[in-house]
Amino acid sequence: MNRFVKISLMAAVMAAPSMADEQFGGVGVTIYQIPQGVHVVQVIPGTPAAETNLQAGDDIIAVDGVSLKGLNIDQSKEMLRGQVNKPVEITFVSSGDTLKTTLRRTQITVKDFESKQVESWYGDKKEFDVHELENYASANGGNKQLVAVLKNGSLVTGDQSVSATDVNGIYVDKVDEFAPKPGKKNVNKASSAKFKGLSRNAVSFSLTAAGKVIVTIMNTDGAVVATVVAENAQPGFNSVPWNGDNVPSGRYTVSVEHNGSVSGANTVLK
Repeated sequence: MNRFVKISLMAAVMAAPSMADEQFGGVGVTIYQIPQGVHVVQVIPGTPAAETNLQAGDDIIAVDGVSLKGLNIDQSKEMLRGQVNKPVEITFVSSGDTLKTTLRRTQITVKDFESKQVESWYGDKKEFDVHELENYASANGGNKQLVAVLKNGSLVTGDQSVSATDVNGIYVDKVDEFAPKPGKKNVNKASSAKFKGLSRNAVSFSLTAAGKVIVTIMNTDGAVVATVVAENAQPGFNSVPWNGDNVPSGRYTVSVEHNGSVSGANTVLK
């Protein structure tokens, strides 16, 4: 792939490397236009696309049932971008199979690294690996979380060293710790339950005492997706079945109510 194509990849769902401080609701892929739609070159870690079965090499052919065939790259970009947290259905071709996945756009920020500031932060060092750039971004990124580093439109992997010049950071908004909506029970009370995990067939938690447990699974809009009740859960690790086969992949909040206290956490359902 020539350099022009690499640099232009970001114009699709992310942004071109020359564009700094751009924010938008996106899914987290780099693409280029093909006659039947767009070709996925990279799936950005830590974004909604990375939580689905969409992968590099796939071709996206429709968004919310509307074909991308015959569109230009700007039109396809506008189809894939949109309101943050709004569900979007993507139809794509992978290894000859036509598949669909539903995900929610997240707030994505594309920002150039300030090379002189990065170098000064590390004592005028000139070359950096991904972990060093992640540490810098964590200390200086405010409420943004760095999920990927790109150089000339390509992902920088953990074993690469790059200068901070012409390097883009891809950020998503940091997810706040679980907080109840007004009127919910006080979660500052020491909880006797702790959320452990969520899969498509079970939700797990640990207890310090026996009792009834109510597990509530909510999407990013705060709507309840499912409520699971364990009438006589026992101390220690518990796993309660539920059916998540028809629930879209993405970020969810799980609350565990037990003996008058509520605990919770944000999680990803794959």
